[in-house]
Amino acid sequence: MLEIGTPCIKHNGIELLKTLRAKFPNNKILVDLKTMDAGFYEAEPFYKAGADICTVLGTADIGTIKGVIDVANKYGKMAQVDLINVADKKARTLEVAKLGAHIIGVHTGLDQQAAGQTPFNDLTMVTGLNTGAKVSVAGGVKAATVRQVVDAGADIVVAGAAIYGAADPAASAAEITGLARGSSVSAGGMGKYLPYVLIAAAILIGLFLLKGGNSTDEMPADSAPVVEEAMPAAEAPMEAAPMEEAPMEAAPAEEMAPAAEAAPEAAAQ
Repeated sequence: MLEIGTPCIKHNGIELLKTLRAKFPNNKILVDLKTMDAGFYEAEPFYKAGADICTVLGTADIGTIKGVIDVANKYGKMAQVDLINVADKKARTLEVAKLGAHIIGVHTGLDQQAAGQTPFNDLTMVTGLNTGAKVSVAGGVKAATVRQVVDAGADIVVAGAAIYGAADPAASAAEITGLARGSSVSAGGMGKYLPYVLIAAAILIGLFLLKGGNSTDEMPADSAPVVEEAMPAAEAPMEAAPMEEAPMEAAPAEEMAPAAEAAPEAAAQ
């Protein structure tokens, strides 16, 4: 799974999505648009260009959220509603789930993380609602916390700075993925139906920006090999689950900051 984080998509535009889709045709791609208005209109070009998941802010007008859900359904893709800064997360979760939101994103933003906030209490509340939507968690997820979020019921684990900020990104990706999968089995809830772990995005986008990527037509020569080295950890075969239990076919990810925001781990995902 690859994610193009919000600052990255703003910096590089839709051409980066096209580049990633061409280079990694078999990987799911999440584009963290954080749409606030014109939902259908804004998201449609990205679904057309190869996005599997686009995000819309939970603070947006309900018509905007519905627009992203509708266009996702039009293309057989998924829409993720991001609860960042939503005042009444419970009410909004129930509301957008009724609209057909595919994924609810429990998200502690970079600035909130810098102030010491975590997503864990909100995650427990959202998973406890049993809406039928998948639940993604992003915000400070790393090896030390990944078991906690999986045991709390997350279907999608987003890890970014813990990977692209590591001395060995591929090893960190493998460690986080292994811990997530081991935790899901020990927790007893998901068993072999393992959560998606968004890892390669952090490596790819982090290297793209940190190592001089300033063109949407070209990535640094060493980026793709590092991503490919990490892929086996994220793509171990998983048995199909019954429809009501199966994790979504696409895998989402983590909020990734470009180079200027990637350094402080406390403020990155």
